[in-house]
Amino acid sequence: MELPGIIVLAVVWFLVTNLISWAGRTSQRPRTTPRPRQPRPTPDLLGRDPTQQEGSRLELMLREFQRALEDARREGSPVETPGPRYEQVEEGRSLEVESEARSLEKLVSRPGRREVDQDDEAEQIAARRIKAAAARDTAQSPLDHVAFDERIRQQPAEHTAVRTYTVQQLRDAMVWREILGRPVSLRGGS
Repeated sequence: MELPGIIVLAVVWFLVTNLISWAGRTSQRPRTTPRPRQPRPTPDLLGRDPTQQEGSRLELMLREFQRALEDARREGSPVETPGPRYEQVEEGRSLEVESEARSLEKLVSRPGRREVDQDDEAEQIAARRIKAAAARDTAQSPLDHVAFDERIRQQPAEHTAVRTYTVQQLRDAMVWREILGRPVSLRGGS
C-alpha cells in the first residue's frame, strides 16, 4: 500500500470509532426529562459543610446523654456503669510462678558399676563340661546296658502304641460322614 492509502485508512478508522463511541454515549442517556440537579452542598453561615454539621449534631447528642447520666447518678437511681468484671479481676493476677535458676552441673551420686569377670565363670563352665564329657566317654559295661533296658521298659506301652478304634466309634464315624458329607448323587463313581 502507498502512504496516502494508509492515511485514508487511518482517518476512516478514527471516524468510525468516534461515531461508535458517540452513539454509545447518546444511547445511554435516558430520553425522558432530565433529572433536576441536586443543589451542591453549601457551607452554612459558619463556613462548615453538611458532614461537619452532622458531626457537631452528634457531639451535642453525646453531651446531652452525658448530662442525663450525671442527673440519674445524682438522683440515686441505679445506673449500670462499666466496671471490672469477675473475669477481668481474675485475669488481673498472674498464676505464673517466678522462675528459679538452678545449675544442672552438680555431681550426681550413683552407685559404682559392678565389675563382672566372665572369664572366671567361663573357666568354671568349661571345667564342668569337660567332667561331664569324661563321664560319658567311658565304655559301657553289660550292666549299663541292662540298666538302660529296664529304664526304657518302665515307660507305659501306650506311649508308642497306635490307637485303635472300637466298632461303635467306626459306626458313629460312618453316620457323621453321611450327615456332613456330600450328597450321594454328587459323590464320585467309586
